[in-house]
Amino acid sequence: MEDTQKEFLADYERRLREMLVGNLSSTGKLDGQLLTVEELNEKWHAAAPSYMADAVPQIARYPLAAVAWAMYVGMGAAVLWDKDWNQYSQTEDWYAMLSSPRGFDALDEYVTEVLLAMPLDSDRARTVEECVRSTAESALAMIRKERIEAQSAMAFHIFARTVKVMFEVGVAVELHRIGYRYVKVKTEIDPSQLS
Repeated sequence: MEDTQKEFLADYERRLREMLVGNLSSTGKLDGQLLTVEELNEKWHAAAPSYMADAVPQIARYPLAAVAWAMYVGMGAAVLWDKDWNQYSQTEDWYAMLSSPRGFDALDEYVTEVLLAMPLDSDRARTVEECVRSTAESALAMIRKERIEAQSAMAFHIFARTVKVMFEVGVAVELHRIGYRYVKVKTEIDPSQLS
């Protein structure tokens, strides 16, 4: 891949991340920052090929699900990270763990019902579904604005970058929902407190 293509993809990913964080912050799902967990980002890199193998064939008929389900994977990963990182850190393919119980088509329902512990017909589950749907719609709109030739190598790379960001956003939204926040740490030492 040429340097200009790499730069384009990096810029696209940055712009997508900024747009989605802004959108989600405007609705109170985030607070202007993307909460990140490096261990989960590493797990995404390991799981991405499995996700892509299931999602890419869905793009033509179900583009929204192909993009949105990555956010559900991120939300599920955040729950497992918060619950017991020592246990779940040993899992090599988080995507397979989340998709196996009900398959790709029902991944959203599995994450919502089992991991988020929300009955599918509840208002909370509908709120999550709306959040994921609107986030995926924004991501798809950005993909379309790039006017990349369909089924090209660049289209594949754009899709891969998009689902990566959707995963990251899913992690951040769930961590925010369960109470994680970045706080500024005071680095000055007050001499009067040293005694």
